[in-house]
Amino acid sequence: RVDIQLGTLSKALGVVGGYIAGSAVLKDWLINRGRPYLFSTAHPPMVAAALIAALDVMENDPEPMRRLWENTHKWQAMLAEDGFDTMGTETPITPVFVGDEGKAQEFERALWDEGVYALAIVFPTVGKGKARIRTMPSAAHTDEDLEFARGAFRRARERVGF
Repeated sequence: RVDIQLGTLSKALGVVGGYIAGSAVLKDWLINRGRPYLFSTAHPPMVAAALIAALDVMENDPEPMRRLWENTHKWQAMLAEDGFDTMGTETPITPVFVGDEGKAQEFERALWDEGVYALAIVFPTVGKGKARIRTMPSAAHTDEDLEFARGAFRRARERVGF
């Protein structure tokens, strides 16, 4: 039995926020003592509607999930073939290890110049010397999109020199 489950609504479900599931005692404690909860407001109805729609798609149409995992495996294989370190990820959120914070930020800018939006994740979000670029393929990406991104990553790495 799991006592507490935490999750995000901002990745696979494409909305914002997250959730905590647990016992009634935990719920009461969090409502009365959880500082982030005390100072937060409810999501607008449109966020709740988007969440319900996303859950409906996940429950009733397996194709987007299949395409997401297909694209994830293709993208991670491309990065590995090109010598990028994806840090052993097993999820669609695919980090590309850079190490140095300055190089990661340069790499982010170089990718932007190449037409790819991928953010550098640096200290304090990750430990010092553990900077990375966060990527995430989606079910909507085509093979051409993945090849475009692959080329951008190759050129950006040459430009930045890591």
